[in-house]
Amino acid sequence: MDPNLSNLARPGQKEAVRQHGTVSVVIPALNEERFLGRCLESLTRLEFPQDALEVIVVDNGSTDGTLTIAHSFAQLLNLKILEKKGASIAALRNLGAAASTGDLLAFLDADCMVPSCWLTAASEVARTPGWGVVGAPYLIPDDSSWVARIWYRHQHRQMRGEVLFVGACNLIISRRAFAQTGGFDPTLETNEDYEFCRRVAANGLSIVAFPPAAVVHLGNPQSLASFFRRERWHGKHVFRVFLRSLSKLPNARVVAYALYTLVCVIGAAGGGIEAMLGGSPLLLTCSLTALLGAPLILSLRATISSRAWSDVLPLAVLFFTYGIARALCLLDSGTRPPRKTIDEAVN
Repeated sequence: MDPNLSNLARPGQKEAVRQHGTVSVVIPALNEERFLGRCLESLTRLEFPQDALEVIVVDNGSTDGTLTIAHSFAQLLNLKILEKKGASIAALRNLGAAASTGDLLAFLDADCMVPSCWLTAASEVARTPGWGVVGAPYLIPDDSSWVARIWYRHQHRQMRGEVLFVGACNLIISRRAFAQTGGFDPTLETNEDYEFCRRVAANGLSIVAFPPAAVVHLGNPQSLASFFRRERWHGKHVFRVFLRSLSKLPNARVVAYALYTLVCVIGAAGGGIEAMLGGSPLLLTCSLTALLGAPLILSLRATISSRAWSDVLPLAVLFFTYGIARALCLLDSGTRPPRKTIDEAVN
């Protein structure tokens, strides 16, 4: 268990708070001046008693106007602002949870906007016996680019009911279950939400996707380059989580596709060298066919059910980019978080 979480399970004064069903919203932030204001403003419009709502922004050493924006909402929200520079996003979430008082913990990313029914909708599921985590696949802004629209259309379908995991950009859990699970693993920089949900499920609790609780993700990649950077970053610790529990094969499909792509790239490079030296081009031809064929097959498989045939080629490009990004993750553990560029600030 993260040592920052030791106070979560303490009895005493907080029992009265729990009986009122209060909610603590924890928002980690790093240089989020483009989005944080819209995120916090959406929280002011919730159909939820403001006196039962606590908002905790945990800043990771922002050098822009993030903190100024956060402080500007001090009169509109029951707001706490914490600062911890250089920590993983998992550690930031744990720090916010440790400083919270709510019976429910709602983890939200700074580049997300919530609907007015967000907490009231999630509370319906929260009252169900045996629940563990409640969340929903995110939505994208209406004026998103083809990159965001096509990837979302085929990879973020509406899920409902029990699922393997929900993303930590919109994850709600009871205070008690969070403490029992041990919080997020602060040693993981990415894939921490998947690993956390696996531990929640191992404790016999359910992971529930509830579409009415979906949030709008403003920072979704809008260009192919930003999509590549995001996937390279997100895949940084996927392989580490996979190796921790080989018997259960977590992230098996993602790791398999990354390894497949890496083998194809190495084969193509070796085949190219062999062909330039006057050897047979067979290895180069086979490797390129395999490298380009897999994204096309995945794209065809995804578009058959939707019959969105115009998506076949652009989706294949996205699968190819995804595969290259995730393959590089296997070679480079020093990937830095992607910066949100102007094209990602969808208005």
